[in-house]
Amino acid sequence: MESKYYLDFLRDLLSVDEAVRTEASDRVQDFVNLLSDTQARVVGDLIAMLAPHEESRVALEALLHALSDLDGCGKLEGVDISPLREISESRIYVEHRDYMDEFAERIAGASNSTAE
Repeated sequence: MESKYYLDFLRDLLSVDEAVRTEASDRVQDFVNLLSDTQARVVGDLIAMLAPHEESRVALEALLHALSDLDGCGKLEGVDISPLREISESRIYVEHRDYMDEFAERIAGASNSTAE
């Protein structure tokens, strides 16, 4: 992916505007196959770090969906999704449950490998 577009996308993920963050997360599915392995890892790591701190229920769902899109295209390899374990149960609503279940084994594996 062209670096300028990629950097604009990363800035949008970090926007203070909830709608911009949500839209940026939704765009992942449009260009996931254009991402290099390095770009995908950076995006995945960033999304995993942002998710526990996302206050918007809608934006959190979009972030989790973006991780799922990366995973579905085999682009989640090497991404550290362990920060997802920081999302409190009280913030995981029905629309987030499938995503969290999808990543549960990896999150648990990451927890176990850091404990060793």
